[in-house]
This record gives sequence, structure tokens and C-alpha cells, in this order.
Amino acid sequence: MSQNNKELFAYEFLLLLEKNSLESINIKQLTTKSGLSRQSFYNYFLDKNDLIQFIYEKYIIPDFDENNLNINFRDSLLLSFKNMKKYHRFMKEACMKEDQNCLKDYIFNHCETFDLQWHQKLYGKKTMPKELVFATKYHANASSSMTLSWIISDMPIPPAELATRITEMRGMGMEKMFEKAETKGDPYKFSR
Repeated sequence: MSQNNKELFAYEFLLLLEKNSLESINIKQLTTKSGLSRQSFYNYFLDKNDLIQFIYEKYIIPDFDENNLNINFRDSLLLSFKNMKKYHRFMKEACMKEDQNCLKDYIFNHCETFDLQWHQKLYGKKTMPKELVFATKYHANASSSMTLSWIISDMPIPPAELATRITEMRGMGMEKMFEKAETKGDPYKFSR
């Protein structure tokens, strides 16, 4: 039941966004549209930014779930970019917010955390070497920055092209980094 209510708030938020700016949407509007109480909203979300992050995870990047590290990177990235394009207005307005707990900061943090966990899973039981940790963080932050730039500039590159470019850039040098891993080779090659 709680997941349904969370999704109802997300759905109503996205509907409200069709006619209102993200900044102007408030909790009262959401509770009125959803038919749920203000307390219900706060049972599921800390604030509007928490709801925005839920929408991002649920509707934009569903494959990049930290509980499921079995992904084909390029395919998952392409799906995310297609979703970003579908929800472009939401993404652009949310990424332009600069307040505490904003989506832009969340994207950087989520990407880095996911990538570190994914690479560690592929690397195996041994701790990843510091060079791989550094490369992982570097690529995660570079990818996030490129993605934000793409969103803000109204997505001038087709999603498939951007997914391919980022996947290829992330794969550079990874074969060497994974030489001593349980899963040898470039983890991004599996995605091409």
C-alpha cells in the first residue's frame, strides 16, 4: 500500500508539472490532487526534494538500483537517457534547483556510489586498488557532469549517441584496471 501511495504522489507531481513550474508545486496541491493527507506525504517523503529523488530513481534510472548490480551498462544508460528525454521538463527544472538536498547533488552522489559498488562486485572479493577507485570516481563524476550539461542544454545529442560516447569513454583503460579482478576485462565492453 505504501508503495502505491508513494507512486500516486509521484504521478500527481508529474501531472501538476505539465501546467506548473516545479518550484510552484507545493505539498497542499499534491495532497489535494492525490486525495491523501499531508501526514501521508510526510510518512513517505522528507520534503519535495525527497519526492523528486524518488521520481528520479523510479522513473528515470530504474536499472541503476544499488540492490541490483547485474546490468548491461550501455543498455541501462540508454534507457535512463530515453527516460530523461521523456521527462525532460522535470529533469531540467529539478537539475536547475540549487537548494539543500537537490537532485543535482543527488545525481553525483548516486552515480559515484552505484559505480563503486558495481565495480567492486565485478572486481570480486579483493578490495579494488586505489587506482581503480580513483578512476571509478572520476568517470562517475565526469558522466554526471556531461549528463547534467546535456539536460540543461535541451538534449542536443540523441540518447543512443550519448550513451555510446559515455560508455566508450568509461571503458578506456579499464581492461588494465581489471587485470587482477575476478571478472577480467573492460566491464563496459560487455555493454557495447
